[in-house]
Amino acid sequence: MNDFENYEYDPIDLCACYEPMFEAPQELIDEWAAAREFEEPDGVPTFYVEDEYGTLYFYYGNTRIRVAEHFNDKGKPIGTLIEDVIRYSAAHQTEKN
Repeated sequence: MNDFENYEYDPIDLCACYEPMFEAPQELIDEWAAAREFEEPDGVPTFYVEDEYGTLYFYYGNTRIRVAEHFNDKGKPIGTLIEDVIRYSAAHQTEKN
């Protein structure tokens, strides 16, 4: 019934089926670009969630990271720390140039 010995295998160009037969109109390309403008850069959703106990979590896809910031009660306020970072970065930037 099945004569596999005499069956001829013709090669198939698999790439030919993925080549576009025509160029898409520019309006359609612009519409697709506008739709992609609001997507995440790598396509992975990221967001923050606070649970019922007040613990903040950062989600990156299926990965959950607990967010915790610890500052010394007797230390500098956050505004002063940011100013220090900016001054430090500016001083080291001018040294490199």
